[in-house]
Amino acid sequence: MYLETHYLQHRSQTYSGLAVSGKNPLFVRIHGGRLGERFSQQEVVGLEGKMGIGCVSSEKQPVSSFSKSGGIVLGFDGNIINYSNLGEESNDVNYVSRIISDQRNFVQGIEKLVEEIKGDFSIVALAKEGIYAARGWGRKPLILGRKKGAYAVSSESVSFINPGFEIVRDVKPGEILLINQKGFKTLAQLDLSPVKFGTFEWIYTAYPPFIIDRKEVASVRKNIGRLLAKNYPVDADVVSPIPNSGKLHAKGFSRESGIPDEEIFIRYDYSDRSYTPATQEERYFQAETKLIPMEEMIAGQRIVLIDDSIVRGTQMLNRASVLKELGAKEVHARIACPPLMAACEYGKTTKKDNDCIAQRMSLEKIQEELRLDSLKYATVEMIEEATGYSRDKLCLECWVR
Repeated sequence: MYLETHYLQHRSQTYSGLAVSGKNPLFVRIHGGRLGERFSQQEVVGLEGKMGIGCVSSEKQPVSSFSKSGGIVLGFDGNIINYSNLGEESNDVNYVSRIISDQRNFVQGIEKLVEEIKGDFSIVALAKEGIYAARGWGRKPLILGRKKGAYAVSSESVSFINPGFEIVRDVKPGEILLINQKGFKTLAQLDLSPVKFGTFEWIYTAYPPFIIDRKEVASVRKNIGRLLAKNYPVDADVVSPIPNSGKLHAKGFSRESGIPDEEIFIRYDYSDRSYTPATQEERYFQAETKLIPMEEMIAGQRIVLIDDSIVRGTQMLNRASVLKELGAKEVHARIACPPLMAACEYGKTTKKDNDCIAQRMSLEKIQEELRLDSLKYATVEMIEEATGYSRDKLCLECWVR
């Protein structure tokens, strides 16, 4: 369980927590920061139990509460847009825990939750009878695994690979399960139409080996890069990703275009992702410090920069400016999603629509502002082709308004 939680660390680095039920009294521990840095070997090695849950999150998790059916310890991935209008809890996970605990059982708790909230979620809960799992409308992934009589559920299948679990299937949107030593049992299947898969999981959030809703993340990203090269060709000397978010998109672009794929920026290994920190100050710091240019590879070159998205434009401006200052002849940008027109209501990073540069200026003005020789974005049609899902199954709200 510790290893499987470790392999979700890319999703958040603010808090990490473990809860284990077994021979010893219930163990629940939460630390600020990464799992491997905050949990000592002594804390982990001595734990014995039949079941448990682990969380990485921007909020303190897991949380415990007493319910009408007994105590539960709950972990939550998602965003409740209207929780401040519904109760006095300080954050999403406490609100979710209260709603579920107030009902007669977990199934009724999820039913009540979907009646009241605007947002989306995946949830796991540790109880005396086993581990409950529930997935909302589809934007937040949840997947089942199995290994020699042991069973697991995780936000990403990357958790299963090294610990030796095999993928069983995705938890279906609207599905509520109980997991115990007998396996997986579906307790309810709610009709949460319309189902909307989290498109940005494939483009940026998820780790490349993850298979989400039957589509491998790495393959989708390379397909988007291929389609960018096919639809927006450019005469250039080198294709370079913004590491690590543009790596696989760049490989697809390079293979389709025949332009060599080289990393002209090296990501400093001790920096975090610049999109996931909780505050804008932290995001700016990570964006400013994590990439180091390879100066000898830049002068006189016509460069295509590939990235997953442009939100505020700060990082792309910094990178393009550095390349021009180091003697790049041309800098072109190809972006793996459509222009972001609004803050994502189902995430916690972009807070206001006006944070998005595409909300404030035309694409021509953005190109000029970012000092680019050309700028092209993937289209919704490209995302449909790359994922194999039609737009009615994809969450597109931050792009199409």
